[in-house]
Amino acid sequence: MKKIHVLWMLLFLVLSTSCVSVNRLMKVQEGMSRQEISKIFGIPEYRRFDRGMEEWEYRSLSLISGEYKVVVITFEDGRVSGMDTFTTRDFQEHPLPPAPCIH
Repeated sequence: MKKIHVLWMLLFLVLSTSCVSVNRLMKVQEGMSRQEISKIFGIPEYRRFDRGMEEWEYRSLSLISGEYKVVVITFEDGRVSGMDTFTTRDFQEHPLPPAPCIH
């Protein structure tokens, strides 16, 4: 009986977590500030910038599919100018170092 109860709790947790992600995504609007995005998503896992454009990347792992949901938010002049979401199975926490050249 406890096993069934635990399974139902895990299922509820997974489903409610994915709903929260959708709710978070729906809150993002063009023109929002970095501070507003930080309040919604927290500190980004990855940050890139070049010539006035900045990207914040967030990742979360789906326990059901084993895929990573990736959200990339683009800022120009400190305001949201774009957002991209996708899923991937490929994820390396740290990039592999370049392979040595053997002559």
